[in-house]
Amino acid sequence: MEQQLEKKRRELALCADFNLCDVYKMFMQLKVNKPGIDCDDVFFTLRNNLEIDITIDEVFIIFYKVDRDSDGFWRYGEVQSAFVPREKEYADLVTSRGGFYGSENDVKAYF
Repeated sequence: MEQQLEKKRRELALCADFNLCDVYKMFMQLKVNKPGIDCDDVFFTLRNNLEIDITIDEVFIIFYKVDRDSDGFWRYGEVQSAFVPREKEYADLVTSRGGFYGSENDVKAYF
């Protein structure tokens, strides 16, 4: 399973428009005064913005796998750990990209 996950991370790294800033903003739903992304944000983004047919139980499994400190929020560093490939060459591709959609308010327009 970990090999499949790493393969998907590498595939994302090769997508020229993929970057961590926009991933974080997309899940955050552009809300302010929150310490991070909560489980509801993940469910809403996957179901409504990305149109992925997923159950709330599946979202909980994903959420708590990424939420390493178990505080109920995804911090930027946790999102980075989840999406950045382990191999340095691929990781450099992702971490060197800034956000593309800084002024875009419609998260469905991302990527």
